Amino acid sequence: MPRVNIAADSDVLEELEQEAKRKGYTLYAITNLALKAVAEILKEGGDSETLMSLVEYYKIVKDLEIVPVTVWYLENLIRVAYENNQNKVTEICEATGVQVASYLKTKASTLSELMNIYEQVREILPIKDISVKQNGDTIDLRITGSGFGIESTTCASNILKKILEEYGFHIISMTPSPGGIILVKAKANLIAGDKQK
Repeated sequence: MPRVNIAADSDVLEELEQEAKRKGYTLYAITNLALKAVAEILKEGGDSETLMSLVEYYKIVKDLEIVPVTVWYLENLIRVAYENNQNKVTEICEATGVQVASYLKTKASTLSELMNIYEQVREILPIKDISVKQNGDTIDLRITGSGFGIESTTCASNILKKILEEYGFHIISMTPSPGGIILVKAKANLIAGDKQK
């Protein structure tokens, strides 16, 4: 197969060459793998941002040791768990929120930085949309796509509550609805207000 020259920024090429050597790849092999991955993403209807989203998502999955399962599985598992012990499920969902919030704080120190991370990975998340409206020291959030049943949406709202609290917000109201919609009104604590700037 004939080889062709491809243009790239010298710093990107240098970093790629170093990483390829460190992992035992030739520059030729790693370039072909990268180009093949981009071609596959483009064929599937993605764009150049999709690849960067996948890289960021990969880091998060690896750091949090996330296991991919189907939504159907999670929905049914949460529903059965709620039927058996709603208080314990709430406790687990809140503990998950604390764990996720602790991790997210290492990546983003403010809510707006966190929203930037969401924008990077939103294409590959089950969450369809997050809208945030600032009204003075309060925010209104609307999250769509956090589950189907009321049980999974309630669990997601408990996780979200702990994340927002970690970012210094006091929850005024939180309404989970079947179909995966969560409506939140939260107020920035005085100290958190300073953090958000």
